[in-house]
Amino acid sequence: MGLKIFCVFILGIFACSKVNQWKQPTEVCFTIDVAEETIMDGALSFKEGYVTVESFKFDGKRAQGADVYFTKHYTQELKTLFGATDISDLEFDVPQGIYTSINLEIISAIKNKKPNLVINGLFKSMTGKSYPVRFELTKMENFSVVGEDLFENDAEVDLVQVMKTKASILLNPAKWFSVLAKEALEQAEKVSVEGINTILINNAVNGQLYEEIVASLEMDTAKAIFVKQS
Repeated sequence: MGLKIFCVFILGIFACSKVNQWKQPTEVCFTIDVAEETIMDGALSFKEGYVTVESFKFDGKRAQGADVYFTKHYTQELKTLFGATDISDLEFDVPQGIYTSINLEIISAIKNKKPNLVINGLFKSMTGKSYPVRFELTKMENFSVVGEDLFENDAEVDLVQVMKTKASILLNPAKWFSVLAKEALEQAEKVSVEGINTILINNAVNGQLYEEIVASLEMDTAKAIFVKQS
């Protein structure tokens, strides 16, 4: 009887230890950037911009331990430049474990009547002349994001307690703009932006192009690429 009680006691300690193990946090640092893709036979590329984040949602399902879900709302404007690192408001302590899926949602909202998403790019016309392209979104938008491991190239992500993880959320404006014909940008209205002749696309200038890009954007799902840091 004594041996049986001892075995049950040991198993109980082991089970408790395993439960506590999956509660241990690991640091995950998120950044937001644009995917480096060109379209229109290399004539259109994107390089910089920003997005204003109102809330950030994390929904992860684990092979061990309970699923992980949290939402962070930002009372102050979180204007994130694409490619910026060390953004403390996008760093989270997340319970470690093997995640069979991670889904994120970024809600971007208008602040002070300014665009909540700006994408800057470059368009090379058929004449060989290059024009800056500036896309300005001025409406609340939900960006759906699916997590993916950099090295395994699949949805399973291993978050380890002893290692910091970087997760790059990649928006893909090349995919949004792929609904446009090259001729549409050739013929687009050009206006002066900071003294430079620019293809400006917003709800007031080149409005038809704006509506088509927004519709394409809303159908897209971005990727978050997770990679462990040494």
